Amino acid sequence: MTGRTLRTLGAACTVALLASACAAKNDGAAADGEIVIGADIELSGSAAQGIGKAHNNSLKMVVEQINGRGVKVDGKKYTVKLEIRDNKSDPAESLNVYKSFVQDKAVAVVGGGTTPTTMSFVNSAEQDGIPTISMGSSGAILTNTDTKPTPAMRKYVFKTPANPDVIFGRMVDEFKRLSITKIGFLHVDNAYGTSGAKVATDRATATGDIELVDVEKFSDKDKDYTAQVTKLVAKQPEAIVVWAIQPMSGTAVKNIRATGFGGSVFVDSGAGAELFIKDAGDAAEGTFMVHPAVLAGSQLVATSPSSISQKQFFQQYSAKYGNYSGFASYSADALRMVVAAIEKANSLDRQKIRDALENLQYDGVTGRYEYSKDNHGGVSGDSITTLVVRNGTWELAH
Repeated sequence: MTGRTLRTLGAACTVALLASACAAKNDGAAADGEIVIGADIELSGSAAQGIGKAHNNSLKMVVEQINGRGVKVDGKKYTVKLEIRDNKSDPAESLNVYKSFVQDKAVAVVGGGTTPTTMSFVNSAEQDGIPTISMGSSGAILTNTDTKPTPAMRKYVFKTPANPDVIFGRMVDEFKRLSITKIGFLHVDNAYGTSGAKVATDRATATGDIELVDVEKFSDKDKDYTAQVTKLVAKQPEAIVVWAIQPMSGTAVKNIRATGFGGSVFVDSGAGAELFIKDAGDAAEGTFMVHPAVLAGSQLVATSPSSISQKQFFQQYSAKYGNYSGFASYSADALRMVVAAIEKANSLDRQKIRDALENLQYDGVTGRYEYSKDNHGGVSGDSITTLVVRNGTWELAH
């Protein structure tokens, strides 16, 4: 064999090895007809009871439905091997869970279930090129603030909950309906709560249609927020907004009502579970929340693709688990959209799945999604409504 022939064979082997490496990076595992998708959620820790349990229930129900019909890719029929793993409500552990999915060659990741557990691995997801759909709410999940001169949209990261500006914008609509202008704002001191406070502050500064009389924050390690609430109430707001997930939102509302505050109380979608009412007790009565309409599924009139999907999911989830959680729809839509993108791409290549996600229009349980190059954010504003606690249950406010 000549030296030239050996060099030619060596070059061919190098090309083959590079191709193999690229395939290992871009393609997910599909051994024995199974597509591996990772679910990074809170099965233990502070967010388990209110959020993680709902995501776990929802994902198990939805993957069973998906596998009942199968996933069609390139003429073949696959089932989804959903690897649900516990991030313990801890960002560092969430990163470890994410890394385990990389090792298992998952085609995509669903999660984390909260903003902090998502933020720990979003940069890694970008570097590894793994499509990720988070159930966290903060806009920080989607935006890389390290890019200069302006923050850029992360390419591989998407989310299902509505963006904070959409949620707060709907709150302002309700303020106007109730002739409320003076607002107190209470939030948890993390990326989730801070994003809500920034939206509220920016809105007050830009439009002048509301006045923020005070903004207070508390640590997610605190068990009582009476000191912060007392400061807010002293500024005589007409309404107080609480921006925090459950159980923190329930504690905050109890603290607010314990002061004798007689104004309106609003919570963001992070409080959207049956446990808010259970934890807040009598203090929950009359509390307003901006949330996808599916939480009041029994009241919905199914006339549109989204409302039909919402009512059906509400009934299925309630029948299977006894009651409905407001968080359940976010993970259901995340998994369903990953599968829809796989089928749209007709491929298990991660890049092609990402591209399909970015151009996906989807009528989900939470509402209408219209992802694009400039919008990896959550459900559209038309899917968001105002609910209120009446006689111990969430109902449509009007």
